[in-house]
Amino acid sequence: MKEFLIVKTSSIGDVIQSFHLIDYLKKRFPKCQIDWVVEKEIAPLLHAHPELDRILEVDTRLWRKNLLKHRKAISSFRKLLRKKNYDALFDLQGNTKSGFITAFAKADKKVGYSWQDLPEKTNFFATNVHLPISHANVRERYRQLVQDFFGDDEPIEMQPLELKLTPEEEIRLQRLGQLCFQRPRLMICFGSTWRNKMLPEDVLKEFLHRIDEKLSPSFFFVFGNEKEKEVADRLERSFSRCSHSVGELSLPLWQRFMQIVEGVISMDSAALHLCATTKTPSFSLFGPSSALAYKPVGK
Repeated sequence: MKEFLIVKTSSIGDVIQSFHLIDYLKKRFPKCQIDWVVEKEIAPLLHAHPELDRILEVDTRLWRKNLLKHRKAISSFRKLLRKKNYDALFDLQGNTKSGFITAFAKADKKVGYSWQDLPEKTNFFATNVHLPISHANVRERYRQLVQDFFGDDEPIEMQPLELKLTPEEEIRLQRLGQLCFQRPRLMICFGSTWRNKMLPEDVLKEFLHRIDEKLSPSFFFVFGNEKEKEVADRLERSFSRCSHSVGELSLPLWQRFMQIVEGVISMDSAALHLCATTKTPSFSLFGPSSALAYKPVGK
């Protein structure tokens, strides 16, 4: 039985864009085990993936504040990491942080990027297989690294993913699905960690009014914090015929909610990449970031 380790610790969007590699490895090696190293704050998303075996959590933001104070936690992680000798390790991150993790791990083949393709050159010395990358799109870069290692250039067919929910989340999902029956139901993911990726509220409102005039949809305005809640509540009042402000969604619940709407409109954010794991079509809005590099692959 083959055993693989994926080192991709952050960010949420980048981790989600790596999910198709799990399908690829499982199809190529149906009985393989796949472990993943990820930051603690993102780990619940990985625990909800039905095809992963071990989730190895790191808390590098906390550890870096005082390495001496957190040496026991670091040592425990290192011991846990080294319990297995993997057939192959894929360092998708390519930076100094992931290089340390890769160096700690035991694997016959430690696969990483070539010198010219590395975000941070120190990572080069942690890997023993170095592959050049020709794609600009982030998702395609991850795919190429893994497929080139196996000498495979066949297209990877995207399979919809259904993340696992808790019983409480299953009940909440049923209730969300009953909020509006007016079709199409559109989820509006206007938020982003980076404000310069967001549309000004008046521009967003005008854009949605045009959609409203043509389609008469139901809107779900999704928020992730208090400031976004204020915006979502104002948008709900502006489109009062059939719209809802929705928050307090875990990433798995958010993903499953996306599966039951007819479309998602999103900024360049984790929401966009979460939607790409479903069959639901998305319309994305890019500001300072490159659509070529970060847009989902598809029609």
